[in-house]
Amino acid sequence: MAESLSISAKDPMQFKIKKTEFLKGLRLAQSIADRKSTMPMLANVLLKLEGDSSLLVVATDLNVSLSANLKSKNKGEGGITLGAKALHDIINNLPGEEIEVKRSDNQWAEIRAGKVNYKLVGMPDRDFPKVPDHRETEFSEVDGATLRAMIDRTLFSVSNDETRFHLNGVLFECDGDKARMVSTDGHRLSKIDRALPGGPKLTAGVIIPKKGLLEIKRTLEGVSGNCKLAIKTPYLYLQGNDIQLAVKLIESQFPPYEAVIPKNNEREIRVDRLLLLDALKRAQLMSSETRGVKVTVQKNMLLISSDNPDIGEVKEEIEASVAGDEVSVGFNPKYVVDILTQISSEGVIVEIGGELDPVVIRPAEDREYLGVVMPMRI
Repeated sequence: MAESLSISAKDPMQFKIKKTEFLKGLRLAQSIADRKSTMPMLANVLLKLEGDSSLLVVATDLNVSLSANLKSKNKGEGGITLGAKALHDIINNLPGEEIEVKRSDNQWAEIRAGKVNYKLVGMPDRDFPKVPDHRETEFSEVDGATLRAMIDRTLFSVSNDETRFHLNGVLFECDGDKARMVSTDGHRLSKIDRALPGGPKLTAGVIIPKKGLLEIKRTLEGVSGNCKLAIKTPYLYLQGNDIQLAVKLIESQFPPYEAVIPKNNEREIRVDRLLLLDALKRAQLMSSETRGVKVTVQKNMLLISSDNPDIGEVKEEIEASVAGDEVSVGFNPKYVVDILTQISSEGVIVEIGGELDPVVIRPAEDREYLGVVMPMRI
């Protein structure tokens, strides 16, 4: 029989916890902890005892902060900080169902499960940065699946250019009943409207950064039904099950996105989404950074073509219902593929003006989601 961890009131910090419960907090914490920071503490996760039966797990990169209240059996008091990734990987690979953790001298931690005993270097909990306090914030209850779906349909078109920080996130607008999310990187744009009854009433939109959205999405994966949402500048707060997130908003002005969405494109093409998606993927094999894919609108048909002097060329015809005159438009195929991948309906509508006008792509049965793609000269 494995030797059990000796629990004594004299020791400042000891706890037992189910492996699955511990990992529930550590999975999210290790993705938030910042291993590239010049502050070593930000690569750590804080473990702090709260009473006899709760373990507080905290991680932050100073922009996104997570707090998880996990069920545990505690003795003593206090806390410790440990490397977030190392701790997660150790716990994930330990045998059995229960983990025992004890703080020892010089901020080391003993971690035991069955006959496996790790010793991990730690740092004092007093040096861990304070995270935003959500306790006095007024929360709204909203449908978690709706929020996650809105993030999925806009996250892919966020700009990765850190010099354009006002585009490094998704604009979120909400009147308490209906919500909108918009993102753009200057080459393409995504916009979605959804009913979100009980949502926060905002007088102006806020920009949620990309990393914060990724962590919100991860948190919502473990939530069935409603979650709690609050926006109190400069933070967005989210509560799901025993997890609390605080995301620092981007303090900047989002561009006037309505101005770049064409309202009256002359041509409307209805086409099978998978036919178009597969044809673009095939044409993409011949494209490059400077040579995109050409889509030529003809009677009852789309001709999709691409040529590359170093490789070769491809042409493919697909059936379509076309209203309007013939025209040819060039694209970066990746942008169109990304939008089509986020649409689930069988049919899509493609709205085209002239050969150098922005193109609108939307589900045939959903007027509340759309993508806009800027054309390429080919």
